[in-house]
Parts: sequence; structure tokens; C-alpha cells
Amino acid sequence: MAAPRPPAETSAAPRLTREALYDQVWTTPLSTLAVQWGISRNGLAKICDRLLVPYPGRGYWNAQKAERPALPPAPAGVDGEVDLGARVGRTRRDRTRLAPEARQAQLMAAAATIISREGLHAATMKRVARETGLSEAQAHNLFPRRADLLIALARRELAAMNDERQAEIERGQDNLTRVTLSTLAYLRQVEERGALIQRLLNSPEVRAGLRAEREAQSGYSRRRMTERLTTRYGVEADLARGATVVLTAVCLRAGRLLAEKKIPLSMAERLSLAIVTGGNREILREGRS
Repeated sequence: MAAPRPPAETSAAPRLTREALYDQVWTTPLSTLAVQWGISRNGLAKICDRLLVPYPGRGYWNAQKAERPALPPAPAGVDGEVDLGARVGRTRRDRTRLAPEARQAQLMAAAATIISREGLHAATMKRVARETGLSEAQAHNLFPRRADLLIALARRELAAMNDERQAEIERGQDNLTRVTLSTLAYLRQVEERGALIQRLLNSPEVRAGLRAEREAQSGYSRRRMTERLTTRYGVEADLARGATVVLTAVCLRAGRLLAEKKIPLSMAERLSLAIVTGGNREILREGRS
């Protein structure tokens, strides 16, 4: 009868960079590494998940080996070496009791960071939950679908942009000043938030989820501008309405080019203000005549 195999010698779990861990898990099975480092295989797999380090499945070592996937960028807050033996990780440290609204805000903030750095595809519910110290199931309790999270984030960003623009409009004492302040506020908010909003609105689900409220908001803004021109400055209603649509389209197009990094903010401001202020002078001149 053969003598039993002695247990593998264990050592303290090392400190490794993500790159070194990635090389280790693709050259030695997780179960073997876990025994050597004195941790469980499941624990090692969770560490890899948290660090976005891909690792082979259980059948990889018994079958024809497939090509290993590329190592993706590190998640936020991970830099340098990682202590694989640390017992308290991000997911445990951040699990304090917060109101659902605060947790939702955390998830939206994490999603915004991921989307801004890596694109819309990277903001999966699993990834966003991990970044905030929640399980995927907890994240789904707050946002049942990924689309619900993305729609809420887009709604928040659009509302913040509109609030800033409205606050600037109210500072103006005459039409030309209001138009100038509104245009500048819009373009500067696009510079700050536009790339994120653009990526969110590239999702058909997000566009569909926001369509009704965006159309209502746009209609309300056009009506306010039209009424101001007709009641305060005597501009004929159809002219006021048509000019408002044209000049608004100019600003929106400039904002889109700015969000796509095709023109700088300074150029977007100069061109938009030249067209919009010049157009409004013509409208008011027509009203007076």
C-alpha cells in the first residue's frame, strides 16, 4: 500500500502586484496556490474577482488549454502590491448601514467613475457592486436592472446640468444677458458632464427610459423662451418659436461636438455666443419693428 502523500508546505500569503498574481493563476491552479498560501480556493478566487484578475476555470487544467484573456485595467483604488493575506478587504470594510438613498448614490457614483474611465460596457452590476462594497444581490435590491441604474445616473446628471443653467438664467436682467449666461452655463456643464451623459445616452435602454421626460423638459424650456419673447419684447409667436428652435439646435450641436472632444470649450463658447446673441438681436429688432 502506497504511503499517503504529505501535505503541501504552506507559506504566508504574499504581497503581489496584479500583474504577478495574473501570471501565477495562469501557470498554477488556484487550488494549489491556495494551499501554498494558506487560504481557501474560494477566497483566492474572490480576491481575483475584486482585483479584476481573470483566472482559468476548474476544467482548464484537465483539457486543452485555451488562450488566456488580457489583464484589464485595475479597479479604482488598487495601486501597487496587494496583500493576499489581508483578512479585511474592501467589501467588508465598506459595509456600514446606510439608507437606501445613500446606497443608491454610492452605486451611481461608482458607475459614473467606471463609465468615464472604461466605457459603458464595463459598468456591470457585479462590478459596480464590488466597487461600493456590496454584493450583486444587494445592488439588484436597489436597482432591479442595470438599465435602472444607468437611467437614474443619466437623470441625475441631466438634472444637475439643467439646475445650473436655470440658476444662471435667473441672474440675468434682460433677454440678451439671460441668453448669454444660459449658453455659457450649458457649455461649461457639457465640459464637466457631457462625456458621461453622451456615453449613457448611447444606450437604447437609457434613451427609451428618459424619452418622455426629456421631451417634456425640452417643450417646457421652449415655451418659456417663446413666451418671454412674445410678452416682454413683442415678438410674433411663430417667429419666436421658430427662432428658439433654431438657436437651441445650434447650442445642442456645439455641446455634442464639445462632449465628443472635437472642439475645445473656448471655441464652442465663441461660436455659440456669436450665433445665439446675434440671432437674438435680430429677433428683438424684428419685434420692435
